[in-house]
Amino acid sequence: MEAKLFLQIFILQLLGQIFLVFGQQCTQSGACSCTMTNTGKVVDLEPLASKDGQPRFIHQDTGGTFFYYNPCTPFKKGDVQGECQGNDVAACQYDGAGYYDIGDQKTLATSYDTSTGAVLFTYSSSTTRKSNVHLVCSTSSTPTFTAVESPAGSGTFVMTISSLCVCPGRSKDCNSAGSASGLSPGSTMCILLTVFVLVYVAGGMLFLRFARGAEGTEMIPNYEFWADFPYLVKDGFTFATRSCRGEEAYAYEKI
Repeated sequence: MEAKLFLQIFILQLLGQIFLVFGQQCTQSGACSCTMTNTGKVVDLEPLASKDGQPRFIHQDTGGTFFYYNPCTPFKKGDVQGECQGNDVAACQYDGAGYYDIGDQKTLATSYDTSTGAVLFTYSSSTTRKSNVHLVCSTSSTPTFTAVESPAGSGTFVMTISSLCVCPGRSKDCNSAGSASGLSPGSTMCILLTVFVLVYVAGGMLFLRFARGAEGTEMIPNYEFWADFPYLVKDGFTFATRSCRGEEAYAYEKI
């Protein structure tokens, strides 16, 4: 009975943690920053921004196309009207024929990718071109930058900055001693869950087999609980939706 209660409490706590991880967001809180909803930690790109009118990040792909990006502070590229000569350029592309605005500072939208644990900064332009900048938390304070048009010819450009400086809460002190884990919250949860399941199943089966002489299905830890688990889930769902469906849905039918 105590084991069953313990499992129920653990499952509820696990579901709560999963909700926190997968319900995570990074809400825009500044011109080039956002705040994590579950921790209140800030991701701020200002320490990475160039202030001299030139882009901080430059990448050349295998086809010879150049990509430029500078958070927070606008820059200009090209020398004719219609190129990256606006007053609000955040990202620019050069394909050998000319420069193209692929994202403006004022259009910044922030979000959080639960599948990778990366914060996402999205910029759009006056055309159909847009840039998605993935901020990947790593242990190195030296940023790495890559960019590619994906899919090719779509006008959508995927950029990735990997650095300790983009980790939540580390923007201001990313060059100080210490490091942040490169694992995303989702990855950490998956690892912990896998380890727990392995220990629970393997350890439980060994204990029941050699300590109590169990055989067959009796070796499965808390077999009765897991056999009843689908019905418990069904009852919980029914209870949760009861107020939505009304009391009449639960009234006994007249014989």
